[in-house]
Amino acid sequence: MSAEKQRPEVPMVMYEPRYRVEPSAPELGQDGGYEYPSPPPYSYRETTVIEEPVYLVSQPPIIVAGIFSSKPTSTICPSCRQHITTQVTYRLGKLSYLLCTSLCMVGCCFGCCFVPLFMKIFKDADHYCPCCHFHIYRYKRL
Repeated sequence: MSAEKQRPEVPMVMYEPRYRVEPSAPELGQDGGYEYPSPPPYSYRETTVIEEPVYLVSQPPIIVAGIFSSKPTSTICPSCRQHITTQVTYRLGKLSYLLCTSLCMVGCCFGCCFVPLFMKIFKDADHYCPCCHFHIYRYKRL
């Protein structure tokens, strides 16, 4: 009995014909009973959407080809792929330190040996994209 109580009851649905046909009508079934109306025609359209495959085409990498120096250069940014003129920042490099050390050894100890540390012509140049600030190239003096 406990098993019967746990089962949910499913209501039974009785289908009735939409209209009754007189027994003398030609629409009697083979067994002499009433015939139900035919179902509506089915649509041949499928409701599911067929997904087409998506092909990902990667763009070839941009090789930074150009003559970079300590001045801004026109090139294509490998990150944002726009035609740009590079933004240059200067930083101390090997040439700056080598000249400072050699001037100090020669005898310029009263501050003249620090001159290469402040002049742009002795520093390395970093080229950046002005749009996305991507580091493109470093021009080293030595």
